[in-house]
Amino acid sequence: MREIPQGFVDYVFKERRNLVMRMLEGKITKEEMLIGFTRHTPAVISYGPAGLNASIKGVGLVIKKEYLNEVTRILKDKLKEEISMREALRILLDLVYREDRIDFTKLSSIELAKKHTWTNIQQNPEVTLLFYTPPNVSYEVRCKASIHLNDSYWEFVNAVHDIFHGGKMTRDWSKYPVYIFKIVEVYDNSPSSMGIRIY
Repeated sequence: MREIPQGFVDYVFKERRNLVMRMLEGKITKEEMLIGFTRHTPAVISYGPAGLNASIKGVGLVIKKEYLNEVTRILKDKLKEEISMREALRILLDLVYREDRIDFTKLSSIELAKKHTWTNIQQNPEVTLLFYTPPNVSYEVRCKASIHLNDSYWEFVNAVHDIFHGGKMTRDWSKYPVYIFKIVEVYDNSPSSMGIRIY
């Protein structure tokens, strides 16, 4: 099985983990945090009944299947009470942002709007995630999307989202499907590479 290239792993995981660690340590400026979060908010490009569409969405990491149930159970226990941002970051570092647990062939997102992207993916699962971090890092990640409701991926992604946003399960998760983006191809679109396929 092919491995996701280390450069993209560093970008989407290691640098994101370092950002979270620096936030926890209070060693980050507002500008650095905003630039760093571009690793979380690619444009999701889809095509289908709603036409050609691009939407900025929060995209998260996915852990390997053998860890899903255990980690999700712990996260849901934590969601029984409000937690501070510092505690949320510690939980994510301890349970999710661990290289041995991450499935680098997948990314995830929660569908909050149910508009153009939702309409398109129901008919055509082919999507492209376009990452851009100024001044010169860009990845084009072509994926096959699957929609998840009431399964382990759906629970995990919703739980991670709510942990980061302060704990306590206050949303009705049944209203929010989850996308799992299975990576098919990765292109390095940075100026130094000009669209070279790396996966």
